[in-house]
Amino acid sequence: MNPQLVLQLPAGSSLLLGLAALAAAAILVTPTRAQSEQLDVGVRPSVPDKAHLWSHDKAKVSDEGGHSKLYGILKVEEIKSDQRLVKPVDEGYIARVLIMQLEANGFHQIVAGQKPEIILTVSYGRGELANPYIRDQGEVGGSGLPVFPMGNDEGVPVQTITGAFPLQLYDQKTPGWEAKLQKASFEKLFLRVTAWSYPAKGQKPLMLWKTVMVVDDPDHRDLNIVAAKMLEAGAPYFDRLTKDKEVEVQKPLPTGRVIFGTPEVVEPRK
Repeated sequence: MNPQLVLQLPAGSSLLLGLAALAAAAILVTPTRAQSEQLDVGVRPSVPDKAHLWSHDKAKVSDEGGHSKLYGILKVEEIKSDQRLVKPVDEGYIARVLIMQLEANGFHQIVAGQKPEIILTVSYGRGELANPYIRDQGEVGGSGLPVFPMGNDEGVPVQTITGAFPLQLYDQKTPGWEAKLQKASFEKLFLRVTAWSYPAKGQKPLMLWKTVMVVDDPDHRDLNIVAAKMLEAGAPYFDRLTKDKEVEVQKPLPTGRVIFGTPEVVEPRK
């Protein structure tokens, strides 16, 4: 049964006052819709291994990496920094959500007896990542900021003056570039999925592709809550290239709903 709002009018109250009270109640009991907070997810895909991407096979789509989709997950681990996450992360949950999104996007997990063709690692944490809107950044490690496993390529950005500087000036004239540059410079909560080749004996694994998903406000966001939306935003860009430095994807985060019943006016008690 829906809850009801009951209005009691004191004895001697005029009809006009009663109607005024009813009107005020009607304002209060207007049904409210579920409010949604928009989660802005920045997706930064990259395909370091372009052997398949730039092949002469015309059957392949130009922005697809073309690597195998038969995978195994090696590990999920935190990249610790000077600032702690607001809550410890359930790494098993991250792996389960990732598997669900991989399957939804055409990837297939190995079964018993199969050998994976790509190995996936998942890194997560918070920190100041390389700004994708600054060309030719240097990388700094060992200062308490993110250092990713099997190669530090998302460390602290240090701008250098190189041959790309004229291109940087050109970028600055692009509409909205300055706002994107500033937003990307904030500390982020991040998830990174990286694909590696399955190495032959005596060989080192080769990084095939990586996708970094970031959100702002790591001081007040629980990664356990937003990870599913981050992976949902990023999975369609696994093993793909984009023209944009960062793809902005908005995902709704329901915050709750309040429903009032129909108001009822009752006679005052005698």
